[in-house]
Amino acid sequence: MTKFSTSISIHTSQEAVWKVLSNVAHWHEWTPTVNKVEVLNTPELKLGNRYKVFQPKLQPVVWTVTELNSANFTWESKSPGMHMVAEHIVKSVNANQSEVTLTFAFNGWLGNLISKMYGKMTEEYVQTKAQSLKKKVETS
Repeated sequence: MTKFSTSISIHTSQEAVWKVLSNVAHWHEWTPTVNKVEVLNTPELKLGNRYKVFQPKLQPVVWTVTELNSANFTWESKSPGMHMVAEHIVKSVNANQSEVTLTFAFNGWLGNLISKMYGKMTEEYVQTKAQSLKKKVETS
């Protein structure tokens, strides 16, 4: 398993961050790491919902929400030889500050190969998404 992770402090409430992060159908509006999100079930984030995510320089991937709590979610994508897992966690530090942790993991024999090929880009995408989220919610 290869894992990429970043945490960032955002100067706004957990609720404000979660409102933007959990609205996955609109990610393309605030992060350059997503071109489009196709909703395959319903737009609101729900356990079991599926979303097809289009990203620059990558093939589209269908993600399924496998864990969902009040301010975090995990979604996964599986294909022969590869299992990808992405976690999105928002924690309240105080009324006006949150900490966001984004984690992306490649599993499986093909996942190990893909992580070697796309590791640097994956790390950049995770960092960029966190920075873009911070900018979006702190300037809204």
